[in-house]
Amino acid sequence: MASRIVALGHRAGARDVAEGGEARYRAEVALFVNVIAGDRELTLEEMVALALPETTLEISKDAWRRVADSRSIADEELERGAVVYGLTVGLGGKVSMPIERDSVPEFEKSVISARIIGIGDPLEEAVCRRALGLRIVNICHGRSAVSPHVVEQLLAMYNAGVTPVVASLGSIGSSDLGQCSQLCATVAGIGEVWHHGKRFSAIDGLASIGRKPVELGAKDALGLFSSGAVTQAVAIDYLASLRVVLDAATMSAVASCEGYGVNPSPFTREVTDTKSVPGGEAASDVVMSLLDGSWTLEEGAIAQAQHAISFRTLVPLVAVVEDCVARFTDAIEREVNSSTDNPVVLHESRTVRSSVNFQPLAAAVAGDALSIALTHWSNAAANRTIKMANHSIPGVPRFLAPDEGQSVGFNALMKSTVAMATRVRFEANPGSLDFFAVSDGTEDVASQLPLVVEKLGRQVESLRRLVALEAFTAHQLISLRQPRRWGRAASRLLEVCGRHVPVIEHDQPLGGFVDALTTCIARGELH
Repeated sequence: MASRIVALGHRAGARDVAEGGEARYRAEVALFVNVIAGDRELTLEEMVALALPETTLEISKDAWRRVADSRSIADEELERGAVVYGLTVGLGGKVSMPIERDSVPEFEKSVISARIIGIGDPLEEAVCRRALGLRIVNICHGRSAVSPHVVEQLLAMYNAGVTPVVASLGSIGSSDLGQCSQLCATVAGIGEVWHHGKRFSAIDGLASIGRKPVELGAKDALGLFSSGAVTQAVAIDYLASLRVVLDAATMSAVASCEGYGVNPSPFTREVTDTKSVPGGEAASDVVMSLLDGSWTLEEGAIAQAQHAISFRTLVPLVAVVEDCVARFTDAIEREVNSSTDNPVVLHESRTVRSSVNFQPLAAAVAGDALSIALTHWSNAAANRTIKMANHSIPGVPRFLAPDEGQSVGFNALMKSTVAMATRVRFEANPGSLDFFAVSDGTEDVASQLPLVVEKLGRQVESLRRLVALEAFTAHQLISLRQPRRWGRAASRLLEVCGRHVPVIEHDQPLGGFVDALTTCIARGELH
């Protein structure tokens, strides 16, 4: 594998992430073998790459200076007796109580141990590895006051492939307190880790790379777990998967329009430019590019003035979904590339001050908006698919069944279409709105970003299957229509889907073909 040194930087746009499949995309980002943290921002490509076993992390000299200086500032505040959350006064409901430290290492160990509250099955090892990398990167901002020797232990673990085992549930999005405690307590020998595909105690895992548990300094525990790195790591996985699904979804939708014989007038810039929609110009260009060469663009080819809204709303749908993807991507990138610490170290004034940097509210709201946008796409896709299967199209047998009569064709398959669309709709219910006050009422607001991300992941899975259903149905329709000039989308659909599904000539089980196309889409073949 080729080696490449990457400094963290550039805030990528939505389409900067990846064009094409997860497999091809991950092969591309696998080139990011050595990532230098601390000089510039992390791109979404690099965030994905942090999950790969080949990736290594290096902290720049400037970042090490910031880390050391932030620790010195915290020690100065401690020496002055300043009132600093988690340093000289307690956490949560104990914020008014002074901290008495008979033994700093034991006190800090108890602080982080008591907050390992994650429940449920562990996250995948790759996601936990990315979370560890993201936590290291964020500490490089120099706002955490985590002791340099602790950061060095985290870095050694990452580069040696010693990955903390982290539970999948328990965060409310006011930092991933419980999960990041579990993630980072391993430096002190608490918890479990993966190494070479096996699970060990953290102590044994550290010993396997010639290291021992470190002692935590004052405020190190809070500095370690005041982070949303675990939710960020999960969100990045879903964003990468979503990009692949949306590429296939757009291809399938345009092919459906070709197969159905939709009047392309609403897709043209001449029409779309009459109303300003964010991303509308780019969306029109994408759709018209995929229609290039299509018989539907021939003069007089389509007699009908307009078709169902599920077809002709394609340009604004592409625009709104891409806009929401870009906003959510930007929000997650900002979380990674900014301080998430409370309290936060201010180098200029050499003080440590209270903040709400741990609250990713903008990301949660953007994620909810994306879920709603995906539901609009899903509703249109389901209606297009049902119309292709059920409506009378000249020269095409009813239900897309060549052997008409009592043949069911694709009619029964529409129940699966509705089932997937309903699941996408269910997950659109906002996750960021509900919360109960905890910590004696001091923590009475939370973003619920983990829930927003979790349901987004389920949406992506259902949407992938729905796109497979539309692609399968469009493939059958296009195959049954009289030979004609097909555009880029229909031609590509016939090529890719034809490798996995036949033209259905008689009633037979269809679910397996949908599953095959779902896998094909996940691999990024349909783009």
